[in-house]
Amino acid sequence: MTPRDFTFKLTVPNDPEGATVAAVMATHAADYAGLNGSAGAAFVERVRAGVLEAVTAAPPSAKPTPVVFTGGNGQLTVTVGGTSISQPLPA
Repeated sequence: MTPRDFTFKLTVPNDPEGATVAAVMATHAADYAGLNGSAGAAFVERVRAGVLEAVTAAPPSAKPTPVVFTGGNGQLTVTVGGTSISQPLPA
């Protein structure tokens, strides 16, 4: 595992707080991958919005929502459900 090549998985509850948890982890992933400043902040907010959409669409009794964080091929990507949110990493 390196800042440019990693994968980690998280499951969040199907309530709005799950989006907050995912945003905190997205902040750590962005920092680890070297995505700082406004690009990092914008990425985290896109992750928060994407996860919020996914967890509020799922019934509360459904299994927790999986969120996968990946660094690779010059991209930081968060996948939630069938949606991927990506950001190019600085060179």
